[in-house]
Amino acid sequence: MSDFEDTLRTTLGRAAEHAPRLPGAVAGQLEIGYRRRRRRFQALLAAAAVVAVAGGAVVGLRAGGGGAPPAVNPSGVHSVVVTLPETAPEPIEKVWPQAVWKMSAKGADGRELWPVALIDDRTLLVKAWRTFEKTDVLYAYDLISRNLRKIADVPAPKGTVRFAADFSLGDGQVAWWTTTKGVTHIWAAALDGGEARLVADRKTEGDDVSPLDGLGVADGNVVFSLSAGGVFSVPLAGGPVTPVQSGAGLHLLSWPWAGSPGSGGPPGRPPFSELVNLETGQTSTAAVHQGEQVYACGVQSCTGMTADGRAFTRLRDGSQQRDIPVGYLIPEPPTQSRFHVRNIKSDGPGLGLYDLNTGTFADLGIREEAATRGEVPVADRSGRLMTYRLKNDRYVIDLSKIP
Repeated sequence: MSDFEDTLRTTLGRAAEHAPRLPGAVAGQLEIGYRRRRRRFQALLAAAAVVAVAGGAVVGLRAGGGGAPPAVNPSGVHSVVVTLPETAPEPIEKVWPQAVWKMSAKGADGRELWPVALIDDRTLLVKAWRTFEKTDVLYAYDLISRNLRKIADVPAPKGTVRFAADFSLGDGQVAWWTTTKGVTHIWAAALDGGEARLVADRKTEGDDVSPLDGLGVADGNVVFSLSAGGVFSVPLAGGPVTPVQSGAGLHLLSWPWAGSPGSGGPPGRPPFSELVNLETGQTSTAAVHQGEQVYACGVQSCTGMTADGRAFTRLRDGSQQRDIPVGYLIPEPPTQSRFHVRNIKSDGPGLGLYDLNTGTFADLGIREEAATRGEVPVADRSGRLMTYRLKNDRYVIDLSKIP
């Protein structure tokens, strides 16, 4: 084991404690650094540790984006073997200049700035905090002018035990949730600016400080699912919380898609292997072939391992299967099942971004000193935006701009 690998393993080991392990002997080949949205950052660090230490494929658990999953057609399986890049890659700014932005990692007031999602092609939703993960203000950041515009302060009422989580955009609004003992609070604010408003309160079962495992904004409503299962809706303007028809026991993936099991489902059943469109009633069951293990599925694609130990990504119907090279980390959620982060060299140091579709490999600029501080790429829930910090700068990569 190299010094880089040893240091990375030690530094990120704490995060790995939060990541579930795969059953049986497969755990030695492939580990999943995953915790539904509320643990995305810690899970990604855990996955990075596994990549550096074990050299195994690490598979993310969600495929972003909407749209209908393909109809099941197991006979369409085919595999594409990927050749690993052997030459040193160019910096990502040179490889995909149209997709890369840089912004200051801190605001003028000293708050840490963390991009959440793209509001439009030039505007970021940014959360900011003085204490890690205790977001206290939301901004809109103009990537071209580099100006911050305050959207709203993020309330943290007395007794808050779970600070603002799951920031979601829709209908010109941003929504999120917090918890105090025994109560989950759903909030919203207009992206144009103004005060945050309380949309609804919901009693929390037991002592769970993370009772929600999914949240979105659609058609004038905040939609969310419980960690225990069940999809619910409440008007953005405020009102009663009501169950979504056909959403009983399901977990929200990406509205209108919800499925089962959730991230904490039983062994042997990948999260979201069963999906239902809560608007149309359309259903989708992911294809699983004899001798293989499918670990996770999203709206469009699944990831898993073949009987002979090769990690793969493919559509839910089992078609368009492609190998994932050993040693790669797939951002969570899997970004169009094509972008993977890996060591620039097999013996490190450094991380690069690899495009499975084109074979293009770009240097992210992350070296040993950055990786050991946990500055590894984090993807947003849609799979469009990837962000990471280098020294005083935060890189923002709009993956939708990569042809």
